[in-house]
Amino acid sequence: MLMPLSMWFSDGNCGYRCIASGLGLADVDGWRIVRRRMYDEIIGYEYLWREVFGSSFEPVKNAVHCPEKQEGASFKEWLTLPDMGLLVSTAFNVILVNLSHGSASTFLPLRSTPTSSLHNRLIIAMANERNIHWVRVQLHVNAPLPSLYPSWDRYVEDCAKGWRDGFVFRDIAPIATADHEATIPVVDLDTP
Repeated sequence: MLMPLSMWFSDGNCGYRCIASGLGLADVDGWRIVRRRMYDEIIGYEYLWREVFGSSFEPVKNAVHCPEKQEGASFKEWLTLPDMGLLVSTAFNVILVNLSHGSASTFLPLRSTPTSSLHNRLIIAMANERNIHWVRVQLHVNAPLPSLYPSWDRYVEDCAKGWRDGFVFRDIAPIATADHEATIPVVDLDTP
């Protein structure tokens, strides 16, 4: 028996699905690949992530862990930003932009040498609606990015400092919320 499409996507993995879509992993299980890679990153560089997360290390590690047969994510396993922003950007070597109301920020990788061309840097933008649902947001070319996440300067390795070059960071108002009409395209990956 086939499950209705909406049941596939009402599983608490919308945040991971947004990242998967931004990476070009648009199949139904792309969110699994994202969670697995985040888990591998946090385990593989435990010394770094223990410092970044402090007492939240174990809860974040447990949140991203995805057993093979798991279909849905409990509330404790949802993607949370800004908490996991540095982890996402570092695990996938991307620029992650959070445009959620009250917490707009940009996350850059902590330990990779940036590509030489700004055009080769992948930017994934997303927003959280009413603190319950993540949607991808399409940014305009050369759009200013929200302020750089403050902890980046504290944990970034010297080889990764060039990630900040060539971008304009500034405080910006939230762009897409459930209560206001979006001014740029929003892609809701959980709507059939």
